[in-house]
Amino acid sequence: MTVLGGQSTRIAPAVRRLDGRVKIALLVAYSVMLFLVEDLVGLGVAAVLLVVAMVAGRVRGASVLRAGMPAVVIAAFLLLYNGVSSGWATGVAVAARVMLLVYASAALMELSTPTELSEALRRLLAPLGRAGLPVRDATCALSIALRFIPVTAEELASVRAAQASRGAALGTGSAGARLRANAGLMAPLFVGLFRRADRLAAAMDARCYGASGEPTSLDGRRFSLGDGVILVVGCGLCLGAALLF
Repeated sequence: MTVLGGQSTRIAPAVRRLDGRVKIALLVAYSVMLFLVEDLVGLGVAAVLLVVAMVAGRVRGASVLRAGMPAVVIAAFLLLYNGVSSGWATGVAVAARVMLLVYASAALMELSTPTELSEALRRLLAPLGRAGLPVRDATCALSIALRFIPVTAEELASVRAAQASRGAALGTGSAGARLRANAGLMAPLFVGLFRRADRLAAAMDARCYGASGEPTSLDGRRFSLGDGVILVVGCGLCLGAALLF
């Protein structure tokens, strides 16, 4: 399967043509819904909505699951902390919110290219630019942050493979031993991410990022009626789930 510009050719054509601003708005609506629902049933409905969106867009579930692996450690910590302090139902709900938010962000990255998202964010925040705010820099930083979600998963896989080749027992022993072994992956993981960030900064500087006053774009898409319908339906589903649960 070929990938062009970071976007799989398996993605449904209708989703590929969808305006990037609509995709971002739906992710925001979904995120708000996750923190408004109060019980596990509502989170289950949120999970179903995410699966339906992934199936409609022909998103590869394995890619989304791999992209969410780094967040498992954070979710496990939140589960234990909230489970002990506020009850296990609360702990499960908090961990589920985090994982669903990460999976939704990973699905958005599968359905879009970083360039498309960056341009969509710039257009959404363009009114703030007239007030003198650095919209272009902010949208670039946000798009890089989104892009680093799957990059983090790739870096973690590389670190795990390197440690396993050196004889590290990452998947054997008791739960405590596995946790301690995997905690040792954090230092090389962050070192690798900082190395990638340094290379990215050097590349942006070499290409004279910020030298031009007015940003240019090759994206000539316009907001269509179909985009509006999908936006209204998606936000309506999120609002309905938040009100019902």
